[in-house]
Amino acid sequence: MGYNGPNNLSQAKLPDQVLESLRKEVERCDCYSGTVMMHSIAGGTGAGLGSRLVELIRDEYPLAYILSAVVAPWTSGESPLQHYNSLFSLSWLQRYSDGVLMFSNDEILHRLSGLNVNKRDRETANVTIDDMNKYIAESLAGVMLPVNSLTPKSGVCIGNEPWEMLRSVCPMPAYKFVQIGHTSKSDVTWEALASTHTHKLRRYDTDGNPFSSISTLAVVRGDSSGTFPRSIKSVESKITSAYNCVKWNPFPVDFWISSRNLNSHPGTSSITVCANSSSIVEYTESVFKRAQDMFQAKAYLHWYQRYGCDETTFLESFETLNGVINEYKEAVS
Repeated sequence: MGYNGPNNLSQAKLPDQVLESLRKEVERCDCYSGTVMMHSIAGGTGAGLGSRLVELIRDEYPLAYILSAVVAPWTSGESPLQHYNSLFSLSWLQRYSDGVLMFSNDEILHRLSGLNVNKRDRETANVTIDDMNKYIAESLAGVMLPVNSLTPKSGVCIGNEPWEMLRSVCPMPAYKFVQIGHTSKSDVTWEALASTHTHKLRRYDTDGNPFSSISTLAVVRGDSSGTFPRSIKSVESKITSAYNCVKWNPFPVDFWISSRNLNSHPGTSSITVCANSSSIVEYTESVFKRAQDMFQAKAYLHWYQRYGCDETTFLESFETLNGVINEYKEAVS
């Protein structure tokens, strides 16, 4: 599993055990629509076992959705093998997942602290791992909890939020990588909440080139008084401008509304924005270049070769990730 491989027979049987547990849960469902996977893309377990399970679930349930929620490592480095692991994981997710919700440790720190992303700032930001985990949980809840917009007249939610999100922001198989931002405040207008949300948004890469969003979904919660429809045009304008939505999409921003804000304190309002953005190119290019430099230097290849990961696997992964980069660049050019 991952770069270190199974150490014993019980570990080798783990994928089969996971699929058997999933099968039991699927059989209990009245209507099985898909699976949400949550894992990292840097370590051996998250990148290796997580990606392998995505492949196995795709083979077992080819018509069901697979949504992967993944956490990218610090760009300054967590493991000497993180670039290889990220390369393999990203390429596997592109092949087998229907959508990938990307959370970057660097980006989360940037949003929570308002500081530039570097090692010195990380030490002075006073942002804990619990704070970052809470932000990820609130972001996921913001898009996956029931909303009035998708609840039928019977009032019974059927749990289609994750799959409707995929149809909204990942309509084309070439563009699967989505980034989420979440903001929650009390006693604030919808326009002010949208301004607060977009204020901490990174809009340019390190070379000063603007990011662009191919498709965007905004989920607003806490509209108990039903006032959001009166502010929707103003909020849409702020989001369209901040996320630099592409001109060729006639409906760049989709809105879901919920009267309750279940994932926060009573009386608060929140906005969660899912953007299929070209900002993924900055991270994937970094992974591609660093992994390629290591591969050309034949660094650490023995860790993978001992478990049957040959040169062909590396080359195919490079080709897949390079294809993702080129597709996103072409979409926003």
